[in-house]
Amino acid sequence: MKTDFDKRISALKEQISQRIGEILAKKDPVSLYEPMRYALTAGGKQIRPVLLLLANEAVGGQTEHALNAAAAVELVHNFTLVHDDIMDNDDLRRGRETVHKHWDDNVAILSGDGLLVLAYQALNQTRTNNLQQVMTTFSKGILDVCEGQAMDKEFESRDLVSIDEYFTMIEKKTAALISMSCKIGALLGTENQDYILAIEKYGHLLGRAFQIQDDLLDVIADEQIFGKNVGSDLKENKKTFLILHALQNANGAEREFFQDISSEKNISRQKVEQAIRLFAEIGTIDAARSRVRHELEEAKDALSIIPENPAREYLSQFLKIISNRNY
Repeated sequence: MKTDFDKRISALKEQISQRIGEILAKKDPVSLYEPMRYALTAGGKQIRPVLLLLANEAVGGQTEHALNAAAAVELVHNFTLVHDDIMDNDDLRRGRETVHKHWDDNVAILSGDGLLVLAYQALNQTRTNNLQQVMTTFSKGILDVCEGQAMDKEFESRDLVSIDEYFTMIEKKTAALISMSCKIGALLGTENQDYILAIEKYGHLLGRAFQIQDDLLDVIADEQIFGKNVGSDLKENKKTFLILHALQNANGAEREFFQDISSEKNISRQKVEQAIRLFAEIGTIDAARSRVRHELEEAKDALSIIPENPAREYLSQFLKIISNRNY
């Protein structure tokens, strides 16, 4: 039996999907709009737009006034995924071929660009007295994502990356879009700056937890459920929480192993499996899980300033969903 939370999330997702369907109703040219629809119909979790609508509702806003903004953040999120998959040379996304694999790089670049433009068009239709602040928040979030992605790529060719640098990177690459979604939802629902800041902080901490969890899933998830190749971060020399923690806490031989695979492109399946075993032995997997719990607890605390209401409770329940996700 579905809980009230499940029912509310399903209802919000249905509204978001309907609005996106309206935005992507145009058919021609087929080479542009078909890949865009393909990217948006791959079974995404719609976490960011749902958070935007819940944040809006939690501070007293109305869903219909925030729906265009919710559609906009989902379009932007998929824009980043389409382009990320090209940069990371990933063949799978959500269990099926990525856009650039299904078509080619040129089609993927163009369809990603189109999603970004449609996102701005959708956001511009939002009914609010502070559209300029909403637009500024939106643009900053996108730029942060680009900066975070650039840092992530730079780290691949660097031997030494600190944990602090890692957190700066994920705060831009992942947390910025989630935090931006929550903040825009709050901006569309209230003028209370304390509430807006609290919701923004909630999103920021949730985003940090989400990325660390993503790093973790890359090595412990079921590949069929995860929808991506397990160990892809290791093969791409990504400086994840796990690899950096392992380098800090490994002994001499173990550290040498991690240093070697950090400079080797497309490591073998055998080395991926060895790295995963070492992550468990060193305590890296437990450390990642502990850090996820810490960030989520802080995120829940950030909501305490918001008056009690069903949407605030749903935001708290959302943290449990993130903690238990397996894809």
